[in-house]
Amino acid sequence: MLTDELLTYLFGNQPHLLAQPMATWLASSRRFTAFVTTFRDKIRKKVRTRPDPESLLDLRLELETAYLLLQEKRLSLVYEPLQPGQTRCPDFAVTFTTSLTFMVEVTRQRAEPTSPAAPPTTQTIPRVDERLADTICSKLGQLLPRHSNVLLVGVEALNLTANDLRTTMLRLQQRAEQNDAAFWQRHRFRHRADFFNHYQRLSEVLVRGSDLATAIWVNPQAKHPLPGKVRTALYHSHATDHP
Repeated sequence: MLTDELLTYLFGNQPHLLAQPMATWLASSRRFTAFVTTFRDKIRKKVRTRPDPESLLDLRLELETAYLLLQEKRLSLVYEPLQPGQTRCPDFAVTFTTSLTFMVEVTRQRAEPTSPAAPPTTQTIPRVDERLADTICSKLGQLLPRHSNVLLVGVEALNLTANDLRTTMLRLQQRAEQNDAAFWQRHRFRHRADFFNHYQRLSEVLVRGSDLATAIWVNPQAKHPLPGKVRTALYHSHATDHP
């Protein structure tokens, strides 16, 4: 399908929050156009069943992530690949050449309307981001066993460093180790071992700002870490300048 035909199929002839970024991405990437063509029914359904602005921004982040991943020619995508017996699945199955498939789950941390965003800091002492820790915990249940799993968290402005992210993840791990039943239950885990069974499926966390600045944490406990060459391709897809 041509770009104009795709846009009409997805949005009709009505103004839409996602129409302009989609037009830009489609015009600049044949691979993204092929992806949207393949999954156009799924995307149109999401567009039409997510009418509120916050949900549409969540969808925008998903589609932007697909666009960015496809800038790396060694990566190809399947959108929401439901696995047998799995009721919740990651957003993307990403295949590196033909040698390895890993999963990418995308989520957006929504701004708190009653609390101003924390200003950028120059402090040397790492800080713990409790909201980010909760966001990460809420997604552990969607990570697949026997796969590498990457969690990408979109934020409006990246106000934490890689050191802050490392400290946040260490604090999260320490809380899980303290036999805090309220902590496990809030995130729908049965017990400590159940939490760590899912935690060890998490290979990496990427926290990405709207300007594509990214903080990265690699899980030293991951059962299936990303191979170095795959990690390089993943990072390269987000490090390139894009329109």
